[in-house]
Amino acid sequence: MSGRGERNPIWRRRLIAGSVSLLALGVAVAHLVAPDLTIDNVTVALLVIAIVPWLRDLFTSIELPGGLRVEFRDVEQRVEAAEAMADAALVAGGEGAGRTDDPAALDEVHRLAAEYLSVRDSMRPGSARTQRMNGIFARLVRTTQRIADPALDDWLTSSDGGLRLAAYARLYAVPDGSTLDILAYAVTEEPLAFGQYWGIRALDKAVDLVGPENVRSSVVRRLEDCRPSGADRAHLLNRLTAKIHGLP
Repeated sequence: MSGRGERNPIWRRRLIAGSVSLLALGVAVAHLVAPDLTIDNVTVALLVIAIVPWLRDLFTSIELPGGLRVEFRDVEQRVEAAEAMADAALVAGGEGAGRTDDPAALDEVHRLAAEYLSVRDSMRPGSARTQRMNGIFARLVRTTQRIADPALDDWLTSSDGGLRLAAYARLYAVPDGSTLDILAYAVTEEPLAFGQYWGIRALDKAVDLVGPENVRSSVVRRLEDCRPSGADRAHLLNRLTAKIHGLP
């Protein structure tokens, strides 16, 4: 179900990974051809500085010899900025969110779901598109709180990526431990990067609700087997699995 907007980042990551592999292979060949060739620490440091900026699409951090750790802090900053926008919608919901029922809210959910897909397909990948989609997600957070009993199972298993996003928005706003299994399945199978990001955030809230020690082993294995290609999603998922295992 991935659209054309997902292909460019994937090919970019493959190009970067291939370039790094070729560089490593070139160094290995040079060592075989000229085993007496020595490379000083300054040269190694310069090589690392040269390639690290290109690796942020592949890793959230890099551990270098000597205990030096390079963190991509912009990943955490992007996560915090997106959460702030969604949390503003949570505040707007106020106490009692999810216990009232507004007949017009369901129509609004479907309209926002369609708008999300339209923005995703019509805009080029980048910060502007992400900002627009974050705004739509925030409105979904606010709107889904006005539905007393949304059809979450149907939304989570829908072929409509907009409705799946609506489910993630609702469960981000009103966590429900009973949906943990189906939510984990939907998130790990989610083909749209933006939806998977917010699905992981909703999962994090569900885990907090039921308690990490009560997460079923099948869910844990599914999360551990999931390998998101984006740095933001990998960061969030690693943080979630660490929480479940009681790691800092």
